[in-house]
Amino acid sequence: MDKALTLPEILACIGNMLDNHNVISCMQVCKSWRSELEPLLWRSFTFNKSDLGYAELRPKLPLLQKNAQHIRQLVIKQMDPTFQSFFTQCKQLEEVRFVAQEVDEDDDVDQIWDRFSDMINNHGRLRKIVIDSVPWPMTNKVLETMERCPKLIVLETKEVELDVTQAQLYLKLCSKNLKRLSTYADDYDHPEFPDDLVFQEMRYLDICHADGISMDKQLTWVSRCPNLISLHWESWGGQVDVAKLSAILSGGACPNLTALHLIVNLSDEEITQILEAAPRIEKLSLPRTEFGVRSMAALRRHFPTLRDINLQFCSKVTSPMVQEILRSCANLQSISAEALNRSDIILQPWACRGLQMFDVGIGFDDENDDSPMTHYRDVYQRLGQLTELNYLSICSEDQSDTYSRDPIMVSLEAGLDELATLTKLTFFSCKTLLENNDLRKAFEAVEWMVEHWKKLETFEASRNVMFMGAGDNMVEPYAMDLLMDHGIKFAEFISPGRELDDGDGDFYEGDEWTDQEDYDDHGYDMDDFETYEHYGPIDFSSDDEYADQYTQHMHFAYTGLE
Repeated sequence: MDKALTLPEILACIGNMLDNHNVISCMQVCKSWRSELEPLLWRSFTFNKSDLGYAELRPKLPLLQKNAQHIRQLVIKQMDPTFQSFFTQCKQLEEVRFVAQEVDEDDDVDQIWDRFSDMINNHGRLRKIVIDSVPWPMTNKVLETMERCPKLIVLETKEVELDVTQAQLYLKLCSKNLKRLSTYADDYDHPEFPDDLVFQEMRYLDICHADGISMDKQLTWVSRCPNLISLHWESWGGQVDVAKLSAILSGGACPNLTALHLIVNLSDEEITQILEAAPRIEKLSLPRTEFGVRSMAALRRHFPTLRDINLQFCSKVTSPMVQEILRSCANLQSISAEALNRSDIILQPWACRGLQMFDVGIGFDDENDDSPMTHYRDVYQRLGQLTELNYLSICSEDQSDTYSRDPIMVSLEAGLDELATLTKLTFFSCKTLLENNDLRKAFEAVEWMVEHWKKLETFEASRNVMFMGAGDNMVEPYAMDLLMDHGIKFAEFISPGRELDDGDGDFYEGDEWTDQEDYDDHGYDMDDFETYEHYGPIDFSSDDEYADQYTQHMHFAYTGLE
């Protein structure tokens, strides 16, 4: 057995399942383990900008060159010319992300793009390129170079400027081997679509807030993707040609298009027309639309195939609608909505026992007897039957802001212990609900979560609950300490309309300002906080081995943790 653990192929299998912290621990076992496992520390590397003070922490050039062959994912925040030899030696790259945010006055933009082009030219293993908010136009050369990457199948661009020529080169690049494309807030110069331009390999297409290209031409783009599986279309400007979109769905232009994520202005009648035209819907995301009674009637035809649905911030979606989806869609894996009342929950059992994500605000607006704890436990018992859950959020933003409905209580007394069956849970959110408890009960709830949810990775709540230490209300140990000790990230929920930072490093807490220094004095690094703005559920499936997990909601994570 001991000899087996020295074999490179065995160590490679073990190492691929470890994070960097555990790799470092294993490297201390013996010299052979160190030799085999050390390259794994270089699987992902971030090359930071020198003007942010990170240059002093950056490994020296010889060490970078020595380990360039081990890097599979590279994040570049500065195309430093003195390190060009290192960039070009990263020949095993599978993913590169270019996120430069500004250029020094002495830098030549064309030269920066030339260096990036030299780095990826004819790259035999490169499968994914991300150009993230680079604030200067791309060049013809870099677009032509990306086209020559033989295995490139994923491209993400954000806030990129493309003139007429560059837009045509961009579309030509996208029509080659790309299977997944995300274009977010890119600025096109009214590109044309030649009749012979077809995006044959495209499976996943995200067009979000594209500028300089009409919504009609965006639909033309969609119609040229005959093998499209998923469309994420986002724009708050312009009128959607619903008839054209419906014709695309019903006319066979995209016969495999079963995932629609439409964050555009749509009325109840327009949504109905789209759902009636679609042969089959598996994933549907319609946040902030006028989804209503007519849309619900059209959706029922798709209940047998529906897997994911996002109806967040849809004011016409009622609790009985949400309950009907849960009790009727046996294949449902993910649901996101605003309101679900206890009175509807108890009417009939849910059919979706394989649900992986539940993101619905649970309310109690119809309870008049003297046993509210029994009502809470009824809900927790129903949730406890969803043993496949890995994401659970039980409070909507509307509840946390206005409390228009009485929310569920989060405490052991109310029945939180009924969720001991959720052994696969990795994310739990109660937003501001713990603020309704006294500090000791709130801490007991957090303590129970840590003890029973062994796979929990992220806990979302309001920050002032997590710092349970104020005068006579001191609770030891702090809930934050407890989470940190178990490697659980704390994600702070920011209520709608609340400012996180006033620009001076201070945080606004309702009616008073709290200095960041107050938290630093307790030993907490504010970079350890994550804040989320939720727009719906995660798509847990991926039809492409090398594509990132697709999200059917805009989910921005601002965090200092890499």
